[in-house]
Order: sequence, then C-alpha cells, then structure tokens
Amino acid sequence: MHTLFDRVFNRLKVGNSLAERLRFSFMVILALMLIPTLVSIWTMRSYADSYHQAISQVESISSLKPLVTSDIPDEMWSIVAGRITFSEGRQYALMDEVNGTIEDLMGTAAGGKSTELTVTRRTMDTLKSYIDRMGEQIASGAMVADNEALLEEVRSVASLVGDMLEKYVTVEISATMDTSRLLQQQLILILWLLAALVAITFTFAMLAQRSLSRAVRTPIAELEHFAGAIAEGDLLARVDKPEVTELRGLTESLNVMAGKLQGLIDENRREQENLKRSELRTLQAQIAPHFLYNTLDAIVWLAEAQRTDEVIHITRALSDFFRISLSQGRDWIPLSDEIKHLQGYLTIQKIRYRDILDYEIDISPELYNRQILKLLLQPLVENAIYHGIKHRRGRGMVRVTGRDQDGKMMLTVVDNGAGMTAERLQQVKSNLQNDAPADGERGCYGLFNVNKRIQLYYNQPEGVQIESGESGTTVSLCVPFGRNEDVQGISGGR
Repeated sequence: MHTLFDRVFNRLKVGNSLAERLRFSFMVILALMLIPTLVSIWTMRSYADSYHQAISQVESISSLKPLVTSDIPDEMWSIVAGRITFSEGRQYALMDEVNGTIEDLMGTAAGGKSTELTVTRRTMDTLKSYIDRMGEQIASGAMVADNEALLEEVRSVASLVGDMLEKYVTVEISATMDTSRLLQQQLILILWLLAALVAITFTFAMLAQRSLSRAVRTPIAELEHFAGAIAEGDLLARVDKPEVTELRGLTESLNVMAGKLQGLIDENRREQENLKRSELRTLQAQIAPHFLYNTLDAIVWLAEAQRTDEVIHITRALSDFFRISLSQGRDWIPLSDEIKHLQGYLTIQKIRYRDILDYEIDISPELYNRQILKLLLQPLVENAIYHGIKHRRGRGMVRVTGRDQDGKMMLTVVDNGAGMTAERLQQVKSNLQNDAPADGERGCYGLFNVNKRIQLYYNQPEGVQIESGESGTTVSLCVPFGRNEDVQGISGGR
C-alpha cells in the first residue's frame, strides 16, 4: 500500500526511479536550507552596512567638533594676540578640512540628515565670512578691541556649528538605535522561520528516508532470495520485475544469468576483455565533455567580442576534432587523421591559452599513411597542458615528434612545464604498472587510458614511457605500423 508520501511523489510525477526521488528530495531539502540562509546573510549584511555607515559618520562628525569649537577660535586668538600673522594662520586649512568632511557626509546622508548637514555647511560659510572680515580689519590696522569683538562673533558661530554637529550625532545615534530595534525584530522573525524550516526539513527527510528505504528493501529482499536459489543450483528460478527503475536492469540481468549461466562461464574470458575495452572507452569519452564545455564558452566569449574570424576558426577546429574523434566508429585511423585531430585540439587550446601556450608538430611525412590506434596523442598533449604548462611561469611549449625507429612508430610529446619531482614521477609510473590510477589521482587518467589501450590493442607489454624533471616532462610511445592482427580479431576486425 502506498503511503501519503508515495502518493505525493506520484502526483509530482517524480516516478519510481531512485535517482529521481533522491534528486527531488535533495533539491527540496537544499531549498529549505538555502532560502533562510540567504535571507539571513542578506539581512545581516544590509544592517551591518547601515551600522558601519552610521558609526563612520558619527566618528567623522565627532572628529570635526574640536576643530570647529577649539582649533579655529584658538588660531584666530593667536592672530588677534599678535603671536602669528593672519597669513601664517591655519584657519583656512582647518575650515577646508571641516567643509570637505561635511560635503562627503552630505553625499551619503539622506532625508532630514542631509538637510541638517546643508544648514551646517552654510553656517560654516558664515564663519568663513567673519574670518575674512577679521583679515580685512587686521590688514587695515583696526583697533585690537574691534578685532576682539569680531573674534567673539567667530567663537559664537563656531559654537553654533559645534551644536549643530552634536545635534547631527544625536540624530544619527537615534537612527542607529531604530536600526538596532528593527534588526532585533528581523532576527526574531528569522529564528522562528529557521525553526519552522528545520522542523519541515526534518519531517520531509524522515518521510523521504522511509519511502526510499521501503522502495529498495522489498525488491532487494526478493533479489536476495533469488540469488540464494541460484547459489543452491536452482537455475530455473526467476524473479518478477520490480517497480524501482534502477533495479529493473539488475533483475533482468539476473534472470538472463540464470538462463545462460553455463554459456556465460564458457565466454567469461572474452567478456572480461570486452569489459576492459568498454571501461577504457568510457575513460576516453570523459575527454570530450569538459573540453566541449570550455570550447563552447570560448566561442560564446569570442562571439560577444565580435571576433568573427576567430569564432569561425575555432568552430572549424572543433568540427574537425569531433569528426575524427568519432571516425565512424573505427578504432584505427591513418596517422594523418590523428595529426589533424591533434591540430584541431591545439588550435582551440591556443586560442584559449594564447598568452601561455606555443606548440610544434614535427612528424615525418612518411608516417602519415600508416594506421594507428586513434586518440593516442591528444590525451598526452592535454596532460602536458593541464599538468605542465598551466603550472609554469611564463610561456610554455608543447612539442610533438614522430619518427620511424627500427620499423616501429616512435611518437613523443615534450613540454617545458612545471615537471615532476622524483617521488611524483615514481608514483605515476607505479600507478601505470598497477593498471589503474590511485584513488583521487585524476591527473593520471589520460596517461593510464593511453597506456592501457596500447597494451590491449597492440598486444604488447610496453605502453607509454615517462621522464620528467625541473625542465619539463617527456612522454613517448613506440608501436608497430598498423594494427596487431592478433588484437584485430578480438576487436571485431574494425
């Protein structure tokens, strides 16, 4: 009997696939967790910016008050007392500093606070007019008493400006307190929202876990019983097709296995060889996706930049690259096609890495018509670029050479990239000898793929040879001309 949760899955057309159910459950849980997190981050960032701006403005205004109420009047008193001349005084420099700060604050303030700063700025203009008058009186030889009277006016206006600044600080602090109260209210609301979403997420996760567990447990139990019957020798046993999509293929395979077990045992060795080839072709297919994504991104970027010639050039190179990669399903192609395939790849990479990459292909023309297992060179060049040239400072060079050596084809890929330490080189060689890259060793897949395909298709123990040091890395391979006839029969004669 389906539960309510199962009916919800069916109503949303999620289906019986475990992958679809897991993906749907993950997306729901992710949305429930991300939405409040993003809202919280945005809220905190917004109020943090408001706090920072308010505190910065208060600090700026606080630093202006002593300049206006103390430093400017004291400077004018020194002038009136005859300690310094009017031209030697710093009164105008101090006023410029105050006016500059007020104008900066006016650019960020809003509403009533901007109006208060405008009034303060105008009052500073009044203060400047008094100082100008005092300069004129002193220049005309006015009496000290007249200068002292005008000094009192300066002090009064400076005190008024100081009061205005203090009032602005009070208004700013009040606005900050309002912001603080609003933030507290928002935080309380967010906390309640988080609590509700956590409860919803927990409930959803529990229901999803039970539904998925039940969907898997029942057919697995049936498969376990079926496997036990096969183990006891009952090759007539069969199991019904389950509702879970992912287990249908397994069920069908087990039923076929029960009906053809004897024949599969006789064909086991050949099937194991075909399985290895399938795995290697899967590794080979992994070369294309990320390269295609990056190339299409480059084409879009060039098109947006209206660099039409380069768009045409890189698109043709991409077309040649995949045309030769497919090769109508053939595993063996002329070396000239392998070179075209490599040139298409390098043309694309040259456009993407024009500032760091140069390349050179030097292969004897007499080898062009020779048959070669396809996709041997491109993974090695890709490995040289991504693990050598990209880690080098300055421009790098990849050089591909090909020669006839004692009736065999000697192909070499040399780069002047970062190279490998002796320990790292030994580790890579060990991975190749162990027939598989170590866990997490993503950088070895290209080398491993080429190495294993050479061993299988050419039926020879030697694959790729690697030498590396501070000046770069050299990877070489030596294979017979054409295909090995023993291997040809296993590969279906393609």
